[in-house]
Amino acid sequence: MTSLTKLSQASCLKLLLLSYLLSTIGTVHGWRKQYHSFPRKTRAAATNLCLDQQAPGLSSLLQLRGGEIQYPTSIIHLDDILEETKATGQLVVIYLYSDNCAPCERVAPLFQELAESEEFQDKVLFLKVHVEEHHLIVNQYGVTGWPTFLFLKEGKVQTEIVGGKLAEATLYDWVKLLMPKEETTTQQQESQSQSNDNDNDSAVEEEQKQE
Repeated sequence: MTSLTKLSQASCLKLLLLSYLLSTIGTVHGWRKQYHSFPRKTRAAATNLCLDQQAPGLSSLLQLRGGEIQYPTSIIHLDDILEETKATGQLVVIYLYSDNCAPCERVAPLFQELAESEEFQDKVLFLKVHVEEHHLIVNQYGVTGWPTFLFLKEGKVQTEIVGGKLAEATLYDWVKLLMPKEETTTQQQESQSQSNDNDNDSAVEEEQKQE
């Protein structure tokens, strides 16, 4: 297995370039094959190492993109991602697509735009799954047509969109509706006030018991 500490600058830049190309044009088989020629653990861990040691300054540039589409490599990989999001509370949007699919091609730029939007950064995880390469994922979720968009929270499907026209019309709205909501300042203040009141009541009760 390739040692992470021994990756050359050329290898690092190639890995990052392939990762970027797959995140933006992920249907080119040749690029996907080259990307997966790197060992899985190397792909998973090398990005930060490459950014920190071989390409200083590139990390902040990538962060400015606001987000990045991820490509699960297997059903096990997908399950691992979903398990991690249970702790973060993120909404997961899975876009299942196929080559030579006109509706998929039309809606792809919108999905990319949402993934890069700062509005959803750290709140929504955008995944892209090729239906012809991941039959187990397709079967697990009972997908029979594409494009299909699955919306998951805590590993469970909340709703789905099937069809390009419907996705173009409603995808943003569904992401906005299902994304994690932050408490407003007023809600936080009310919550804190209620907590303080409860603490005061407990203290009074304790004093009365002692008397």
